[in-house]
Order: sequence, then C-alpha cells, then structure tokens
Amino acid sequence: MKKKPTHSQKSPAQAMVEFALVLPILLLLIYGLLEVGRLLFIYSSVVSAARQASRYGSTTGVNAAGTFRYRDCDGMRDAAQRVGFIDNFADADIEIWHDEGEGVNQVSYCPPGQAIDATFTPTTGNINRVRVRVHTQYTPIVPILPLEPFEIESVSARTILVSVPIIITAAPQGWNPNNSPIPPDTATATITLTPSETPTASPTGTATNTPTATRTPTITRTPTITFTPSKTGTPTKTGTPTSTGTATGTALACDVRHGDLKTSPFGMTIFNNNATVVVHITQIQVYWNPSSPAGQKLKTINLGGTLIWSSETTGSPLVVSSFIGDVSIAAGGNKLLQVGFEKNYKSTGIEQIIVDFAENGCPTLDSNDNSQLQ
Repeated sequence: MKKKPTHSQKSPAQAMVEFALVLPILLLLIYGLLEVGRLLFIYSSVVSAARQASRYGSTTGVNAAGTFRYRDCDGMRDAAQRVGFIDNFADADIEIWHDEGEGVNQVSYCPPGQAIDATFTPTTGNINRVRVRVHTQYTPIVPILPLEPFEIESVSARTILVSVPIIITAAPQGWNPNNSPIPPDTATATITLTPSETPTASPTGTATNTPTATRTPTITRTPTITFTPSKTGTPTKTGTPTSTGTATGTALACDVRHGDLKTSPFGMTIFNNNATVVVHITQIQVYWNPSSPAGQKLKTINLGGTLIWSSETTGSPLVVSSFIGDVSIAAGGNKLLQVGFEKNYKSTGIEQIIVDFAENGCPTLDSNDNSQLQ
C-alpha cells in the first residue's frame, strides 16, 4: 500500500523570521496612528484656545479686580492657556486685536506681558469685535514619517457686548373676555352688564336684584346676565367703585423725581421714591451747547459714580439708549446722573436732561419740569 504524503509543520525559526519581517511595518503603522492623533489633538486645542479667549473678551461685566473683560489682557490669555494643557501656549503665541468687522479698523492691543490695556473703549451699538489668533509649532516626536514641522493657527472673533438693553413691561390689568393677550400701553376694553335671554352665565359675573332694563328685552324677576365687551379708544376712569360691573385697567404707581439741574458738575440727582420697585433707565437725552466753550466735547455719562456711557460727541441733543454699566436705581434710593465734558462747561441757559424708565407707569423725568422736583 502507498502512504499519502504528509505536509511538514512550520518550524519555530520560520515563524520568527516572518514576525521579524512584519514587525517594523506594524510598529510604523502604530506610530503613524499615534502621531496623527497627536496632530489632531493639537489642532483642536489651538481652535478651542482662540474661541475661549475671544469669548472671554466679548462678554459683559468686569473681572474680580473691576476691570472690563475686553481690557483684561491676562484674562483672555489665561482662557486660551487653560485649553492647551499638552501644547502650552506662550504669551507670544496669543495675538489680540479689535476691529469693526472683517478688515475694518483693525487695531492690535494687549501686547505680550501687558496685563491690562485701557487704550480701547468700544463704541455704542455693539459694533466692535475682539479677535484672537493662537498659533503653535507642530513637530513630530520621532521624525521617521514624511511629516515636516509646520505651524498650526486659528483665529476667532466675537462681538463685544457693551450693552444689552432689557425692557420690562408690567402685565396688563383687568379681565379679557376673549382670553387673548392685552398689549401694554393700549386701551383696555370696558365691560358692561346687559340683560339677555341667553341662559348662559359667566362664572365671574355677579347678578344683582335690580338689573338695568333696555327697550328690547323683557325684564323678568331673575334675568340671566352676560358680559358684552364694548371697546373704546380711551380707557374709562372711575373715582369710586360702582355696582354697574365696569372693569377698568389700573396703571402701576411709580414715583420718581429729580433734583435741580446743575452745570458744575453738569447733572441732576434722580430719586426713586417707590418702596419696593427698582427702576431702570432706558434712555437719556442731554441738551447742551457745543460751543460753550468753542470745541467742547461731551465724553461720558455716569450714574451714581458708575460709567454707563463713554464716547465723544459734539452734537446736541445727545440721545443714549445703550449703556455699559448699571442703570438701575434701588427702591427708596437715589443716584447722581452726571455728564462729563472735555473742557469746563459754561452754562448758557439751554441745558436740559430728559430720562425715560423701563417700568410701566413711571413718568418721563424732565429737568425743566419743576413739578417733578424732589
């Protein structure tokens, strides 16, 4: 009988040779994956660092030392450096400047080593942006791959929010039969009681023993009363409550007054005589003489010692509705509204300040209205 040929098994030496041939390729692939992952991580860190720094510099408010965040150079650089914990960013790797749009009025500030840069003051209207460029050098750990060292950079820009106006309106008073919202500062429908033959009663109405009779319906001993709204252009005001069922809107009481307008310094004190309501200024109008003296410029407005507007203008009147500081006056409190000029201002008799408030029912304060004096 013939025996079938058998295949001989591979020897250990042959397996060792095959593994030695494959091992360099395997190690090269593993190292390539690690190096590409490190490259992607560094790129992500650069992008996040630029984004965090611009976000810090564009937000409203001040830091712990009372410095505006768009002037806090150290704060913006710290926000960027917290992200790059593997590839640490030096101050020279972080460039900061501001502009008014892509390629418009670009100005560099916050040079390396400077903690605060007070040379920059944003204009009103939220048109300025803070731009941050972060860059770093990528170098492979072991230069065995065809990857040459190169620079990774990212630029992020965000609008500086110097003012975020908040308008507060009080809820309308009274009852609306259509269950629809009543817009503020509009006339509220007047509701009267009319006898009707419809056997439907409103759960909020109160029947009386002496209903008002009209020409058409027949009066019975127990008439069914429904509400029929009658809208008028002018809200009905009643001095005392009556039994006719008429509902009227009541404006919120708001007692604000002002002191005498002075010109040295230029301003007046605003008093909030409300016991529980905090009032907020929404607009300030300043009438002044730009030629007193010649070349005069209006530069700042302060409320209670806090800067709420800063710029330069030579026009009158100045109307300001966007603010950079606290424009609230606490209940029962008062604050001095002071206007700052470039030169010593001289009174000419045309000076006037008009102040509007966000709260419904608060009157517009006029420095020329003596009936509003405190």
